[in-house]
Amino acid sequence: MKIRMLRLRNFRNYENAQISLDPGLNFLTGANAQGKTNLLESLVVLSLTRSHRISNDSELIRKGCDHAEIGCIFQDRIERRIDVIIHGAGKTLLVERQPVRKSSAFIGLLNVVLFSPDDLGIFTDAPRARRQILNQEITKISPGYLNALNSYQGLLKERNALLKQFQPDEKILDVLDQQMIQSSVPVIKARRAFVRGIGRHMEAQYQQLSGREEKASVSYLSCIDNDQEDIEAAVRKMLQDSRRKDLEMHVTGAGIHREDLCFELDGRNLIYEGSQGQKRMEMLAFKTSLLKFIEETTGKKAVLLLDDVLSELDRVRQQRLLDMISGTYQCVITATEIPSGLKPGPHSEFEIRAGGIYPRTGGRNE
Repeated sequence: MKIRMLRLRNFRNYENAQISLDPGLNFLTGANAQGKTNLLESLVVLSLTRSHRISNDSELIRKGCDHAEIGCIFQDRIERRIDVIIHGAGKTLLVERQPVRKSSAFIGLLNVVLFSPDDLGIFTDAPRARRQILNQEITKISPGYLNALNSYQGLLKERNALLKQFQPDEKILDVLDQQMIQSSVPVIKARRAFVRGIGRHMEAQYQQLSGREEKASVSYLSCIDNDQEDIEAAVRKMLQDSRRKDLEMHVTGAGIHREDLCFELDGRNLIYEGSQGQKRMEMLAFKTSLLKFIEETTGKKAVLLLDDVLSELDRVRQQRLLDMISGTYQCVITATEIPSGLKPGPHSEFEIRAGGIYPRTGGRNE
């Protein structure tokens, strides 16, 4: 998967801009607050239909305008075009200029993997943030996952409303529980496969990046035993066992909405201990392992986005990271300037200045 062209109109601080990307490394350089991260954000919107930075889509529209447009042409065995139009009534999603009614038919057509400084918050945020990583990444490769998750969340809302009643009808609870079991099974299966797939690569990726013989790992803290093969039976027992407490507390206390991820280094939970440098290496190892998992699962290479990452790495680790991705993945990298120690090699550089995109000499775009 390679992005050939990106077009922005009235998006953030971009009035009307277009960029043709190199199939390899692309550096977006320039001073802070000029629009480098905004450009990466537009690619995330094209991948997920929403921003990773804000929840209110109207903030993506350039001040004084009534709508924003993001368009992209990319190569995915064949050339494809997708567009997102953001307006007062919501969003319009288009594939080959034709509207699509369901976001599940759009999400993941363009698969991008982003690493940004905000990702380190995963080690201090509540479990909900780590579940969000699970959900957004699995959704991009499995449309059925989103349908099951949405179904579960609707049922959960209905069940919690029933539990708040003075005397909840347990026959209705039985019906809701059975429906929640059916929605939970595909979610748990997908989450298991995702974490196991990532886990196969984590240790090697961490060691290659850091140069240290530490053992990095990620594990799935499921609502049921991870070794339980009969997921349906296990979820049913979990709901039965928690029924009394749920009735007392008036809320559903157990289920896939309470699950979590655990990031470890040499057996230590990085949520509770570990340096910023170790956490950064762990998250980079997670994201590069994700690239491998996506390729193994879909047969396609995702596009890697690195937002202001190189400035936080020493020169040796900068080069290790670039060596790992160069020639294998298309990558868009933001930085105030290209690292002085970067090995000579084909790349493109674009200066981002006040919402304008200006190709620089010195790479393939000269």
